[in-house]
Amino acid sequence: MALACATALAQKAYTIGIATHHINFDGFGTDNWQSTWAPAKLMVGIPITEKLSAMPSGSIGTASYGTLPKDRLFWNLDLNAKYDITTTKVQPYVMVGYGVTHVQADNFKKDFYGGPNVGGGVNFWLNEVLAIVLQYNYNVLPGYHNYHQAALGLNFRLLTGPLDSDKDGIPDDTDACPKVAGNNNGCPDADNDGINDTEDTCPNEAGTAATQGCPDTDGDGIADSQDKCPQQAGKAEFGGCPDSDNDGITDAEDQCPNEKGTAATKGCPDRDSDGVLDKDDQCPNEKGSAALNGCPDGDGDGIADKDDKCPDLAGVPENHGCPLIKEEEVKQIEQKLNIAATHIQFDFSKATIKPVSYPDLDQIVTVMNQYTFTHFNIDGHTDNVGDAEVNKTLSQQRADAVRDYISSKGIDASRLTSTGYGQDRPIDSNKTKAGQAKNRRVEIHLIQN
Repeated sequence: MALACATALAQKAYTIGIATHHINFDGFGTDNWQSTWAPAKLMVGIPITEKLSAMPSGSIGTASYGTLPKDRLFWNLDLNAKYDITTTKVQPYVMVGYGVTHVQADNFKKDFYGGPNVGGGVNFWLNEVLAIVLQYNYNVLPGYHNYHQAALGLNFRLLTGPLDSDKDGIPDDTDACPKVAGNNNGCPDADNDGINDTEDTCPNEAGTAATQGCPDTDGDGIADSQDKCPQQAGKAEFGGCPDSDNDGITDAEDQCPNEKGTAATKGCPDRDSDGVLDKDDQCPNEKGSAALNGCPDGDGDGIADKDDKCPDLAGVPENHGCPLIKEEEVKQIEQKLNIAATHIQFDFSKATIKPVSYPDLDQIVTVMNQYTFTHFNIDGHTDNVGDAEVNKTLSQQRADAVRDYISSKGIDASRLTSTGYGQDRPIDSNKTKAGQAKNRRVEIHLIQN
């Protein structure tokens, strides 16, 4: 019944009200209220929208003000705009408008005054057509006296809509179940799933049409009661369980549910067929061994090619897979390099290599090519003649020039570094010409990986 009443109140309808009215020109704080019993006030509601309406009203009775005798004839006509704050059984509203008021004066003249008014009220609906109404207005009369007006009465709704036998707010002519109150096209749907209870296999649990009204939590078209995996969308052939990678193995049994595999590999891929699953294979596109996590070892030194700086030469881990040259042999190699390096000559105070040095530089290139798995530092030095910063810059430029020449002959530039030390690292005294000549030099050092 409450739903039917609320539904009716939400529909546009005309209203007629009659009430007692009580007038006071002196204010709430006085006892100068004069009452006229019903039907002293008549109110008409003309709907504009569901909540907004026009409300013409009229009152007649007696009133007094100040020294005027009581029981003077009073009447007024108002035209207000009324707005219903709710459409519930207790229905407050506000209104504003304009009115004309007459109060018989002391000399029995008929005086008319017009002015705005504001007010509000509450309808207490007993059913769809009858309400108790309580209303208050404050009328402003420029040139006369403002006054308060209260009213208590009855309000009647004029139901002009179609018949609704089951009071569910849906007219019988469009109600699929006109004799039973319902919320789904007029029929009952207890679980609010859009499927009438008479057609719903699970009327108390919200479901879908595809599952005859029964719940399908994962939305896979298989009712939860028949779904082996009700929380995960799946396929009918797997009892409602998912197979995300479509390899024929359910995710619950698939160690790699997002990558296609075979039953033999428990659903995981092994692209290079080396017996190491891709998820464990650090080189999934190259056949390798399980000992090296599926990676190949071309030189058989126990170091995977991806970590081996010399993948074609057997080496040792401490030298990143490259052969380790013994310290004595390193000294011999550096001796060969530096014998040739002592013959490198430059133009005076420049970094230009004299052509006479080319044969010695080519000899250095030949030695370096014999040890392709190593790196070399090229160091430039000067004597102490001149400015120290100028000497350091010159030594760097000369070391760079040697590096660039060697690189131009096929030695990978990434294997070469060059540093200028200027006069900071002498190997002989700078007090003699011979010592200065020794200190002006290029040194080459072998660096193992």
